[in-house]
Amino acid sequence: MLQQTRVETVIPYYERFLSAFPTVKDLAQADTDKLLNLWAGLGYYSRARNLQAAARQAMEDFGGQLPVKLEDLRSLKGIGAYTSAAIASIAHDAPHAAIDGNLERVFSRLIATRKNPKTDGRAEMESIGQALVNLGRAGDLNQSVMDLASAICLPKEPKCPLCPLRENCAAFAQGIQRELPLKKVKAAPIELQAEGLILIAEESLLLARRSSGQWLSGLWDIPWWIEGSSPPFAAPAGSAQFASCAHLRTITQHKIYFQVRGIRCEGKPTAQELENLPAAELRWVPLREMHGINLPRPSEKALAATLGKLELDLS
Repeated sequence: MLQQTRVETVIPYYERFLSAFPTVKDLAQADTDKLLNLWAGLGYYSRARNLQAAARQAMEDFGGQLPVKLEDLRSLKGIGAYTSAAIASIAHDAPHAAIDGNLERVFSRLIATRKNPKTDGRAEMESIGQALVNLGRAGDLNQSVMDLASAICLPKEPKCPLCPLRENCAAFAQGIQRELPLKKVKAAPIELQAEGLILIAEESLLLARRSSGQWLSGLWDIPWWIEGSSPPFAAPAGSAQFASCAHLRTITQHKIYFQVRGIRCEGKPTAQELENLPAAELRWVPLREMHGINLPRPSEKALAATLGKLELDLS
């Protein structure tokens, strides 16, 4: 959950997740819709699917327990070099360096290297990390460097006067700590236009399960599509637009500018009237029951912006 997501955002999700799935077996056997619903708002939904796939592998191959050996951990879906090293060192104090962006930043500044820590400087990062964990208390070492990086050795404005490693930091001595670590120039974002739909009928909201091959596939969301990827949606007979809003959605390197229309229908449209909507499945959810359904955060914001302009009878 902490990948690409801040701790303060994760904590309530983590608590709900553990309450719903307290054991590996519970997660392995969970309904995928329930899992994705609990994950909604965190983004990067492949992480949730990988977690469940790893739980099922653990049930099948390791008796329902997370394995101890690094190579066994790496065999689980979604667990790579960093995560396996973090688990092995923190849970079992195995001598493995968990090299993530935090450790890369600290190590790059300590030795003042201008090599990219993810490419030509990777061997140096691993060498430093391994030398340190070989001294013992690998789990504490990994976590302490992570904490140092998140609290003091910050990406843009490192708090060097507070750093316990300041006297041994080559970058600080040379005054180049803000220039390191060297990063690959990011590609310009790809900008797209999209349309979204908040369709209300009989005090219910239309939800669409995202199709395979679409972004957020398998997730329940308001119907939305990239302009030009689907035939234009014609409002059903007897319907009226009651609101609209615009918002930005970021998925990977794509910046997607949404125009969302709120449309109220006299009755639920026919299947034929909805056939152009890109979805694997459609369903109507009474608005009074939406409290138990978590949508992606941009859709939640669009709902809040539009439904506030509509008089509803939810009794």
